[in-house]
Amino acid sequence: MLDNVPEKAALSIESIESVTPGVLGAADTVAICVVRCVEGTARLGMVFHHPGSAASPEFSLTAIEWYGRQVEQLDTVHSGRVTLTGAGAETLAKRDVLSSAPRH
Repeated sequence: MLDNVPEKAALSIESIESVTPGVLGAADTVAICVVRCVEGTARLGMVFHHPGSAASPEFSLTAIEWYGRQVEQLDTVHSGRVTLTGAGAETLAKRDVLSSAPRH
């Protein structure tokens, strides 16, 4: 059945607008980036990782802005401004490709 197939998406970072440390006591940092969805459909709440990184930090997709509107998903070939939250967000760089982590 198709319902059992985990969703997969990939985001290519076009630019990084800001990286902000999380609230006091939290390890997560918040990165606001302009990305292009290069595979699948990126949805709010999805978890992404950087497959080329040795530590493979994970980032939660907490906001998507598309043409000035908050939306719940970003489809393939579309670009948008996203908020990624997770430890290690300061390591993100232009041209990095983040892949969605499979849900268990």
